[in-house]
Amino acid sequence: MKKWIIIVSVVIVLAIGAVLARGKLFGKAESNGSGEIQTATVRRGDITISVEATGTIEPLVIVEVRSKASGAITNLAVDEGDKLKLGDLIAEIEKKYTKADVEQEQANLKTAEARLIQAQENIELQKKQSAIQITQAEENVADAKTRLTKLREELELEKEANARQVKESENDLAMAKIRLQQSKKSRPESIKRAEATVKQNEINLELAQEEYNRQKALYEKNFVSKSEVDSAKAKLDSAQSQCDSSKLQLKMTSEPSSAEELKLAELTVTKSELSLESAKHRVKQEKSRVKEIELSESQLRDTESSLTLAKANAVQIKLKEKDLEAAAASVTRAKVSLQAAQDRLDDTVVTAPISGTILQKNVEEGQVITSSMSATASAGTLLVTMADLENVYVKTEVNESDIGKVAPGQSVVIKVEAFPDTVFDGKVLKIAPQGRAVQNVTTFEVTTEISNPSNILKPGMNASVEIMVADRRGVLVVDNEAIMDRRGRKMAMVLVDGKPEEMPRRLETGVRGWDTTEIISGLEEGEMAMIMTPGEGGSGMPAWMRDRMKNPMSSFQRMQGGGPGGGRGRGPR
Repeated sequence: MKKWIIIVSVVIVLAIGAVLARGKLFGKAESNGSGEIQTATVRRGDITISVEATGTIEPLVIVEVRSKASGAITNLAVDEGDKLKLGDLIAEIEKKYTKADVEQEQANLKTAEARLIQAQENIELQKKQSAIQITQAEENVADAKTRLTKLREELELEKEANARQVKESENDLAMAKIRLQQSKKSRPESIKRAEATVKQNEINLELAQEEYNRQKALYEKNFVSKSEVDSAKAKLDSAQSQCDSSKLQLKMTSEPSSAEELKLAELTVTKSELSLESAKHRVKQEKSRVKEIELSESQLRDTESSLTLAKANAVQIKLKEKDLEAAAASVTRAKVSLQAAQDRLDDTVVTAPISGTILQKNVEEGQVITSSMSATASAGTLLVTMADLENVYVKTEVNESDIGKVAPGQSVVIKVEAFPDTVFDGKVLKIAPQGRAVQNVTTFEVTTEISNPSNILKPGMNASVEIMVADRRGVLVVDNEAIMDRRGRKMAMVLVDGKPEEMPRRLETGVRGWDTTEIISGLEEGEMAMIMTPGEGGSGMPAWMRDRMKNPMSSFQRMQGGGPGGGRGRGPR
């Protein structure tokens, strides 16, 4: 760190010595033999940097309106400069021949449709008879299949239901017998659980009684509130209720079932036995349903034979269906031809494809045009050229030395010769990715977009473009002459009480304008920086600077380690 400070100091001394020497040789001598130190004040100011270029106004969207129709122009509804909306009429071409084509194709379509109707009627009669026969036969087959399927399903369901009913009846009977046996005797495990519950509830009751007595005694001595006594009483009542309930449950569990409960269990056993007998009887009746299925299968075979015969008689209908298909194809061809003729008729009316202004009119009313029917857009006759002038742009060439400062979205000020006192605002739309070299000068195309709602900017106008690449307002600035550049390091000599400081200050600078430079750090507002100009003397400079100017190589020798004491030379702080 110290080494580079010494190096910079030596360079500055050499530079100042050269300047002063030049001043002695070429500068004018003052009357008193000495010059004053020129200074620049560090202050607040504005720095605006712009890149200027020229170009011409061009519309963003240009559309060539062409006609695909041929014939005389019967109506030209626009002129150059007219403003149109999307769909507005531009021109009409004579419709005489195209109307005739449409009428002819309409007649052809009607003829084809009549033939189609006749073919449909011819086949309809034969279809009806065959359809009735086939439909009836199919219905009979479907009914027979449905009956057979239903009988089979019913039989299967009956078998499953009967088997399930037998099983369920057997289970119900077994369960009823078990319940009857249980009703005749008490279960020891239930009695034990009931006795344990009674014992626990009696213990809880004793504890609740003791707590209530204790709280009541404390209340009588005014040690507790009435609410605490009430709470203890409520717990005592609850414990008493639970104890009484558990004793009642023990009594019910210990005693055998009543006579009514035993009678109900016996009746349940009898009912289950009857249900089991009924289920077994239904299983025996399943054999009678098999005969019904055999009869239904015989009826299905008869209906299928009738359907086969009806379908054999319908083969002749297919021959007439071919005639019907040919008639339908003729109708389709006629519709396509009619649509094509209608499209040609529609092409005789030309409307605006966009909202914009007519830039150029290429035909006149009454002129006969001939347009190719090719599918390409350029095949039609060019009628007018129109453009949307709501937004226009200027293409300019910017030198490669300035292109690094330009970016899309930057503000642009545009002036045109037609309106010298009017300033138009725009913005950078895009920058060409590749430059162009002309006579060893490389430039890049920059496109600037301008809003033109009043349409006063016309295509072809010459425009001066000023791209605002930097705009700093109210920043700290100092004159460019007060800043020294040493190997990319920015420095300045600051004056304190009219005298320069012993060492230059290192600066961090921002935007550099034509006269001033933005100071980010290193200088404060109101400070004075020295300006080095040819012809200055050495008055007012620090002693170390004047000494080094007399023998600048001594600084270099100290920097190489030749200073006193064998150490490295150190400049004054």
